[in-house]
Amino acid sequence: MTVRKYIPGFDFIRPIAAFSVVWIHGCAGSYWTRELNPLNNYAVPVFIAISLFLFATQVISKGQTDFGEMVVTRFKRLMIPFFIWTLIYLGIRLFKSKFIHEPFEIDWVQTFVFKGSSYQLWYLPNLFYLLLLFFGFLRMAGKHRGIANIVLSVMIIAVAVVLLYTPADIRTAPWFTRHIMLYFLPSLISSGIGMLYYINYNSIEKSYGNTARIIMPILCVVAFVAQWLIPHVLTGLIFVAILFPFLLFQANIQYPFMKQLSKNSMGIYLIHGVFLEGIKTAMQIVHHPIKGLALTLGSIIITYVLSFIVSDLLSRREVLRKYLMGN
Repeated sequence: MTVRKYIPGFDFIRPIAAFSVVWIHGCAGSYWTRELNPLNNYAVPVFIAISLFLFATQVISKGQTDFGEMVVTRFKRLMIPFFIWTLIYLGIRLFKSKFIHEPFEIDWVQTFVFKGSSYQLWYLPNLFYLLLLFFGFLRMAGKHRGIANIVLSVMIIAVAVVLLYTPADIRTAPWFTRHIMLYFLPSLISSGIGMLYYINYNSIEKSYGNTARIIMPILCVVAFVAQWLIPHVLTGLIFVAILFPFLLFQANIQYPFMKQLSKNSMGIYLIHGVFLEGIKTAMQIVHHPIKGLALTLGSIIITYVLSFIVSDLLSRREVLRKYLMGN
C-alpha cells in the first residue's frame, strides 16, 4: 500500500475542525451560534478518522509490530498530556467554585480514566484506547485486506444501527453508559472510516478521476448542510466519510500559515477551555455574562486566537510540545 507521505488535506481541515470545537463549547450565549452549532458535528470525528488513518500508516506501511513500544509511545503522547491537563482544569474548576459559587464534585475514575476534568479532554484517553484496540487488527489488515474490509464494514454498520436507535433520553443515563454511547461508539465509526480509506487508498486513488473531482465537492457541501438539517451524530459521521476522499486526493491547498495552525490544532483543542472559561468567569464576576451574537462570537474568536498563540509559543520547547501540547 503506497500512500503519499504528506497529505495537504489534513493540514487544511485540522485548523477548521479545531475552530469548530471551540464553537461547540462556546456557542451557548447566542441563539444563532446555538442554532448553527450542528454544522460542527464533524469536528471530533474527523480528528479521530485522521488519527487512525495515520496510525494505520505506522503499523502497516512502517511495520510497527512491537505492541509494548507502541503503548509506551502513545501513552507519552496522549495520556501524559491528559493527566497534566486534567490537573490544570481541576485547578480552574476549584477557582471558579470559590469565586462564582459553582459546585465542585469529582469522580476519580471518570475523571482520570475516561473523561478528564474538562469537556474536551475525553478525546485523549478515548483515542489511546482505540489505538490499543485496533493495533492487532491493523497488523492483520496489512496481509488480509479483504477480511479487514469486511470486519470494518460490519463494525460500522452494526454501530450505526445502535446509534440510530439510541433513545433521546440517553443523556440522563449513568455516566459510563453515556460515555460509551455518546463518545466511544461514534469513535468506532470514525476509526473505521480512517482505516478503510487507508486500506483501500490505492484502489480509490486509481478510480478518483475527473468525475469524482466534480461530484465530491458538491457532495461535501450537501453533507455539511445536512448536519444542520438533520442534527444527528450519524449525519456528522456521514459527512466525514464523504469529506475524507476530498481531503486525500483533492484538497491540495498549501499555505504556510494553515500548516502552522494545523501543527497547533491539538494544542488549540487542549488549551481552549482555559481561555473560554476564563472569559466566561471574568464576565460573570463583573456581572456582564456573555449573551448575544456579538459577545458570543467574539469570545469564540478570541479564544481560538489566544489558544493558537499560546500553543505555538509553548510548542517551541520540545518537552512542552510533547507532554503538554500533544503536538
